[in-house]
Amino acid sequence: MTKVEDVFAKCSNVLPGHGARRSMKTIFQALADGLQGNEYPDQYGEGDYVASFEAEIATLFGKEAAVFMPSGTMAQQIALRIWCERRRNFTVAMHPTSHLEQAEHLGYQYLHQIKRIQFSAPEFLGSRLWDVRDLERLSMEPGAILLELPCRPLGGELLPWDDLFAAANWAKVRGVPLHMDGARLWACRPFLGKNYAQIAELFDSLYVSFYKDLGGLAGAMLLGSSGFIKEARVWQRRLGGNLTTMAPLYVSARLGFQRVLPQIDQWVKRAQEVAAVLSSFDKISVRPNPPHVNFFQVYIQGEPKSLTQTHLQLAQETGTFLFFSLGATMTPGIATTEIHCWENSLAFDLDKLPAFLEKLLAP
Repeated sequence: MTKVEDVFAKCSNVLPGHGARRSMKTIFQALADGLQGNEYPDQYGEGDYVASFEAEIATLFGKEAAVFMPSGTMAQQIALRIWCERRRNFTVAMHPTSHLEQAEHLGYQYLHQIKRIQFSAPEFLGSRLWDVRDLERLSMEPGAILLELPCRPLGGELLPWDDLFAAANWAKVRGVPLHMDGARLWACRPFLGKNYAQIAELFDSLYVSFYKDLGGLAGAMLLGSSGFIKEARVWQRRLGGNLTTMAPLYVSARLGFQRVLPQIDQWVKRAQEVAAVLSSFDKISVRPNPPHVNFFQVYIQGEPKSLTQTHLQLAQETGTFLFFSLGATMTPGIATTEIHCWENSLAFDLDKLPAFLEKLLAP
C-alpha cells in the first residue's frame, strides 16, 4: 500500500471510490452471499445465469440481443470489425481522443486493418465534441461511426439531445452504422432527459462497462440485433475472449448493476454540488460547469507536485480526501485532475469542503 492509499484508507470524509478498500476474500465472499445457491457457471458463454443477465441488459436498452465479454476493448473492436466488413469499407469516424485511438495501442489498426478518418487536416477537434457539421465535412463516407457517451477526455461532456439526434439521423440516412462507446452511459440520463432505451435507439450497436461506474470486477456487454450479436460471438471466440467460464466477472457485474444503478442519478447531482463549491474559488475552474454526468475535470492554479503534497498533508490532518493526485497541463502553473462521484460521494460532508479548499489554496 502506498502512502497515498494508506492516508485514503484512514480518512473519514472521502469523496472518490466505492466504499473502503476490500480484500479479495471479502470481495469473493460478498459475491457468494449475493447468490441463491442454485446458480451454475457458464461453459464457454452458455448458461442460464449469464443468458438471463444478457437478456436483462438487452431489454433495458431496447436491443434484440447482448453478449457478455471480458473487456470493452474486445467488444468495441469486434463491433467496428463487423460493421466495416459488412460495408466493405474499413474506415471509421471517431473522436481523436477515443479510447481506441489513445489507450489500446491502436488495436483496431493492427488487428483489423481499420483506418480512422480525421476530422479535417490538421485536426483541431481534440478540445471539443464533434457534431453533425463535422460529419458533413468528412472527406469520405466512413464504414462506421463511433461516438463516446459521455466523452471521458473532455470531462464527461455530452452533446445536447437535438445535436445527438441530428448526428444519428445523418448516419441513418446514409446507412452508416453508428456504434456507441457507452462505458459510462449509466450517468447520462439526467442531462439527456431520456431513458436508456431511448438513447440506445439512436445507435446500431453499443457497449457498456460494468466496472467503471458499477463497481464490478471487470467485464462489458455488447448489444445490437440478433444477427449482429451472433456474429460478435464468433469474433469473441476468434480473439480468445470465449473463456471456459467468466462466472466471477458476470456475477460481480450483475450484483453491481443491481446495487449501484439506483444511485447513479444521485451521483450526478452530487458531482454538480461539488463542482459548484470548487468553482466558487477564483483559483479553481471545472469542465464542464455544471457537470453533465458524475465526473468532471478540475483545474487549479499552482504546481501539481506541491498541491498534491499539500492535499495529502491536509487529508491526514482533517480526514477529508478529494483526489489521489494532480497532473500537469500544457499551461504552466495550472494543475488538473478528475473528480468522480461514486458511492463514497453520497456520504461526503460538503460543509467541510470550503475550509479545506482555503487551506489547500493558501499561499
